Amino acid sequence: MPTKTTKSAQKYQVDGKAFIWTTEDGDTITIPLRIKLKVIRGMAGRELDADAMFDMLDKLVPDQSDAIDEMDLNDFQAMFSAWQSEYESLSGATLGE
Repeated sequence: MPTKTTKSAQKYQVDGKAFIWTTEDGDTITIPLRIKLKVIRGMAGRELDADAMFDMLDKLVPDQSDAIDEMDLNDFQAMFSAWQSEYESLSGATLGE
């Protein structure tokens, strides 16, 4: 798995189907890079604000919400942005398209 780096020098990995982030606490958060249509359909018409980000991750990785809740806000935003970028790169579409 190649290791990539965010603008803030945080490292993460992509294995083709999943985005893997290690938090400052050492927890590993794995977010799929393929999204079921029901997740996107449930978010139709919503802005991708913090509330929508939390809802999306709750649907994609419900078993990892404790680790996400313990993240620093800046780290969370960096993780979500990096995941979103990888998703868009893989799919050729932005979230919601």
